[in-house]
Amino acid sequence: MFGIVERIRYYPEKGKTGVELSTGHLMKNLGLEGDYHAGGGERQISILFTETRGKIISSKEQALCFTRFRENITINCSGQIAPGTKLAIGEALIEITGETKKCHDGCSLNENEKSCPLRGLNPFAKVVQSGFIRTGDSVEIDIDIDKT
Repeated sequence: MFGIVERIRYYPEKGKTGVELSTGHLMKNLGLEGDYHAGGGERQISILFTETRGKIISSKEQALCFTRFRENITINCSGQIAPGTKLAIGEALIEITGETKKCHDGCSLNENEKSCPLRGLNPFAKVVQSGFIRTGDSVEIDIDIDKT
């Protein structure tokens, strides 16, 4: 087991507050139902690890991306996952497509060349098999999607 789903959120519009869900529907090749990013492409789902959230909260810096980044799924786990890694969550299968961290102009960490806790620890994923996910679901790593 890689981790446990701690939180599921969708964002109905850019800049709006997220809506917390106990159950979410991941739609193949689209993303999380109701989320404004659900439209396909490589960035359908944003993921954040619990340990990263802790680093953000305990950081003495108030970096720009800390207020801008909005994850769909928070996973309680440790470690990183590389692009191409497949994860089974509830009834759904997702594939990590890449890291989301891009530094913004005007960010104090970027301007001062400091390490950002989000770098490398907040991947995007695409949905390869539709299904429902729930808080508390286990997250399994390296599932062979060709067998589904």
